[in-house]
Amino acid sequence: MDLFIIGDIHGCYYTFKALLEFWEPQKEILVQVGDMIDRGNFTPQVVKLCREIEKEHPSSVFLKGNHEWLALQYYNKDKEERWYDKYGKKVLWDYVLNERNFEEDAEWMKTLRTHWENEHVMISHAGISVSPFAMDPDHYSGLLWHRLGIKNIGKVQVYGHTPIKNGKFEFDKNTNSYNIDTGAYLGHSLTGIKLSSSGKLLDAFNIPTVEKDIKN
Repeated sequence: MDLFIIGDIHGCYYTFKALLEFWEPQKEILVQVGDMIDRGNFTPQVVKLCREIEKEHPSSVFLKGNHEWLALQYYNKDKEERWYDKYGKKVLWDYVLNERNFEEDAEWMKTLRTHWENEHVMISHAGISVSPFAMDPDHYSGLLWHRLGIKNIGKVQVYGHTPIKNGKFEFDKNTNSYNIDTGAYLGHSLTGIKLSSSGKLLDAFNIPTVEKDIKN
């Protein structure tokens, strides 16, 4: 099957829903690169929708990003106060207002994998760097965190994590990689790209951020 790969959502529920209109589940595997949560106004709604999609379409993949990692550190009582102070106060209050159980969603986040790959394509949150710790989700140079440049691994790579200022995805032919974090939470856009299973670009969609996703 072909792939429909979605960048960092960051709580932008209505923008995410608009992008999903271009997904063809009968012939495409949906893969989202992580960072579903925080920043935007609708984290509980985004996670609920992702879980519903996963249940209805079990081949769908939602990857763990560094924001899910941070939230889980807090949930696991590892004293990850950075998440609570910067994002968690709002997110947890939104869970209360929406009568949704954060603990249940955190348990789901625990199950998320850090990458998806086939023979030709590798998808992760931050991409694979030249670091010897590239596959370590806990290391600052690992595939959830780094901004050190992408390594050419002999496959097409797709990743997010570092927002592109002009709101358009970028392809680097030297590393054979796509950055599809187009800054939804910054008011730019949410991107989805369609690749064949062999890594050929078939189509791309940039949905401008819906204002209510980020405005108070």
